[in-house]
Amino acid sequence: MMLNVAIVDDEAAERQRLRGYLEEVARRKNIQFCVDEFSSADAFLVRYQQGYDLVFLDIEFPTGQNGMQAARALRRMDSTVVLIFVTNIAQMAVEGYEVDALDFIVKPVDPYAFLLKMTRALSRVARSASDRITVRQEGELRALQVHLIRYLTVEGHYVVYHSREGVFSEYLSLSAAEKKMNSPLFCRCDRGCLVNLRFVSEIKKEVCVVDGEELVIARTQRAQFLKAYAEFLGGARQGG
Repeated sequence: MMLNVAIVDDEAAERQRLRGYLEEVARRKNIQFCVDEFSSADAFLVRYQQGYDLVFLDIEFPTGQNGMQAARALRRMDSTVVLIFVTNIAQMAVEGYEVDALDFIVKPVDPYAFLLKMTRALSRVARSASDRITVRQEGELRALQVHLIRYLTVEGHYVVYHSREGVFSEYLSLSAAEKKMNSPLFCRCDRGCLVNLRFVSEIKKEVCVVDGEELVIARTQRAQFLKAYAEFLGGARQGG
């Protein structure tokens, strides 16, 4: 397994220390890490692209944005990447809950503590990876988060993913896309439209409102769609 990691710290020695600890984790866990290093939060954000599995982010930088500001900006671009703060001041990491940080590491980093925290981080990364699918668009591969896909439609021989990350098309059948996502939260409101029930806010006579958009419910699909939505709401109320 290959995981993409970013280390964002203005101190070269700390970046090297974390890289060394990751090499030890790789040896123990039989995995590989592809590591990018950044000396400032600003440089990290300018070059950021979705695809990182794990980010180690310092909180204090001598210039530019601090770690918390960078974390807020990061979450606007990527809601699922696993984030761990690295800091000299443990109290500052309490704010990490605001940006869904998994954990924090206090400098100087202890190798045993690092190994324990990485065990937890790898578990979170594995869960996050299970929510992603790969879409091939115009010869390029793009990783999409399934829970952010609002609905799918068909245009000719292409399936179109309408996601909060953008709109993407793939030369694929709707049935194949449905199988690829492998999620019980998607239900057809029409032969050519697959809806994420999490985004349904209202069902009218002939339409369902999906994240503010009205999509037609075919007569042949109405009973099954209503049943699926009722089951979804029942499970949501019970915390499922």
